[in-house]
Amino acid sequence: MTANWGLICNPSMKRTVTLAKDVMEFLQQQGTVWVEESIASELHCKGSSFKEINKNAEIVITIGGDGTILMALSEVDKPVFAINSGGIGFLSEVESKYAFEGLRQIISGKYNVEERAKLKVTLDGKRLPDATNEVTIQTARIAKILYLKLFVDDELIESMGADGVIIATPTGSTSYSLSVGGPIMDPTVNAMIIAPLAAFKLSARPWIIPLDRKVGVQLLPKSKETNLVIDGRFLTPVTPESSISVTVSEKKARFIRFGETFYQMVRLKLMR
Repeated sequence: MTANWGLICNPSMKRTVTLAKDVMEFLQQQGTVWVEESIASELHCKGSSFKEINKNAEIVITIGGDGTILMALSEVDKPVFAINSGGIGFLSEVESKYAFEGLRQIISGKYNVEERAKLKVTLDGKRLPDATNEVTIQTARIAKILYLKLFVDDELIESMGADGVIIATPTGSTSYSLSVGGPIMDPTVNAMIIAPLAAFKLSARPWIIPLDRKVGVQLLPKSKETNLVIDGRFLTPVTPESSISVTVSEKKARFIRFGETFYQMVRLKLMR
């Protein structure tokens, strides 16, 4: 089976580092392991960049919470096997106690690869990192409202004052978007969600837009300090002069799955 593995994890959690060491030693018996730089010193081995891992690994193992997975997916397009050692771990496939059982299944070829849509984000013509969960345009000052216009294929759909707006993938429908009243979306649906963030307007409600459309956001001049945030990780300031557009990416987020359905995951992790 797979001879080249990538290993990415959250080095700030002691139990994650301990599990990563055991996983690395287990995988070294199966082939080469490319260990991400931030954890390599803890494991006393040579570190590799995300770019090197993506180039050389056939399957990438992540250990941590959803933040670790999103960090990996921002630069990795190889299939990801996500082991949860964080919180809810909605995107993870197994809990840490089942890590080695899962790895054995992968080695024996008993798994599927699920592909999910990502969003391509462009700011003033420059491409930013893709979003696996969501793009958020939000006020940088607590309790200060911003004013914006939302467009779909250059047609105005909403003008409002709000704390911001979330543009989410189906994967991100169970994340930040859900917390502001957005719908839960089956990840096989080819659509994105536009969810206002604390809108100061009764008529401002979430929209579901086909993935092949272009969403544009225009800040109005009276907006104060504003940030564009991708997957809670990448942050850059934006102004009323900024041109912001969101479309479907040609890249996919790829997850290793053993058969548990999306609906089972929702029942098990969001309704407990």
